Amino acid sequence: MKRFYFAILVWLLFALPQWAQSLEGAGVPYVITNVTVVDTAGGPSRPNFSVVIDGNRITYVGKGHLHIPKQAHVIDGTGKYLIPGLWDMHIHTFFGDWVPGGKEVTLPLFIANGVTGVRDMGSDLDLILAARQSDPFFNPDEINGEPAPCLLFH
Repeated sequence: MKRFYFAILVWLLFALPQWAQSLEGAGVPYVITNVTVVDTAGGPSRPNFSVVIDGNRITYVGKGHLHIPKQAHVIDGTGKYLIPGLWDMHIHTFFGDWVPGGKEVTLPLFIANGVTGVRDMGSDLDLILAARQSDPFFNPDEINGEPAPCLLFH
């Protein structure tokens, strides 16, 4: 369930361009009202839900009475949908200098298109090993100041 909420958060940060282009309100909660939350685990879509994001956490998803903090940025989600982050299960990212900007360009583009996780199927092994630093999940929060997806190396 935590992955579902995290995926919604990441999607929210980049899928609604009217507010995703500026992070000047960092630290202020976001409240999305009247949005349809898509349950990709097989359940029905849930219309007229509210979602509260405080910092990097989704703190509320549901219907009914909701206390909206006075300083919150309220976004009307009428006619819009929230989905969990998408995964691309076959990419090649790390190829040294002959593909300049592989991770600096490619990974932020995934996030911008709602892909919050990727599986690298065969990049340059030395670069993969250096990137994951003995951790099977290389999960940078940012690459050059831009959000990056969760990386799984196969």
